Amino acid sequence: MKIRNQNTYRLQHMEHYQFVNHVLTICKEAKIEKLDAVLVALQKAFEKEDLSLNLPRKEEGTKELRELDKERSNAYRALIFAVKLNQNSEVKTNRDAAEKLSEVISRYPKLLKANYDKKSGMIKNLVTDFSETETLEHVKLLKIKPYIDRLSNANKTFDELYCSRLKSSIPTGTFDVKALRAETDAALNDVLRRIDSLDDLEPETPNLAELIKHYNALVEKKHFTLSHRAGTSQTARKKRTAGYAALLQPGFAQLEESLDLPSKTLSFTGKTKGTGAKRNYQLAIKGQTGLDGKPRMVWVIVDKNGKLSEVK
Repeated sequence: MKIRNQNTYRLQHMEHYQFVNHVLTICKEAKIEKLDAVLVALQKAFEKEDLSLNLPRKEEGTKELRELDKERSNAYRALIFAVKLNQNSEVKTNRDAAEKLSEVISRYPKLLKANYDKKSGMIKNLVTDFSETETLEHVKLLKIKPYIDRLSNANKTFDELYCSRLKSSIPTGTFDVKALRAETDAALNDVLRRIDSLDDLEPETPNLAELIKHYNALVEKKHFTLSHRAGTSQTARKKRTAGYAALLQPGFAQLEESLDLPSKTLSFTGKTKGTGAKRNYQLAIKGQTGLDGKPRMVWVIVDKNGKLSEVK
């Protein structure tokens, strides 16, 4: 019985994973002892590929970090409020002390808008500055040390979680999915070769014919999926191209005149580059060739009024 061919490179990552999973399942269900050795290698490769596809989309502890960051931001705002409150005190010494502390705070502009790591460093330095002998006298006078302690503790709690998360995170590039897929495909090919050999040499092997039948049905299903996807993509491309052509058509006459070309000389080739308002469109000039002997092309851009201009 002929085994159908499946080009696994055309499958998307999760489709590839599922295809191999199905192959493993039907092979194990067939319980053909002479497949066991090659199935072990395929199982190992499959598990490694599985691990690479199941990485968390969101880093662990993200919600907790947001909450802790909010807490230290609130602590910072409370400290700022306490200082500003004393800037309006009836007591001059309090106003002077508050002014000094305000100057210290101004050393760290836009603290609340800083990224996590930068914000942690800024708060640490701010707390340290408040601990300096001269500044500490103002802190004691205004009795705002509890606000500083709250900010310092909130920052430490945040930083501890942030650092622990870095230790447990998986570095970028840890998994080479392309290489893992290649390893899985090699193991899969070994399994298929073994099945093919058994079909040639020992076709009477129990459950072998049923296994091949199941495998071929699986391949046929994947072929249908790929064919449908290709057809859908082609339809979408044709629709986009038609839309671009309709956009460009009204501007052809004016551009032909500005380029000193005969009427109805320009046509859209279907090629574009760039995106959005900066997208360029390639036009062919009928009856003209370049120095290389190929048809002459020009790239144009469309302004908001629909006017075409050559891009040089």
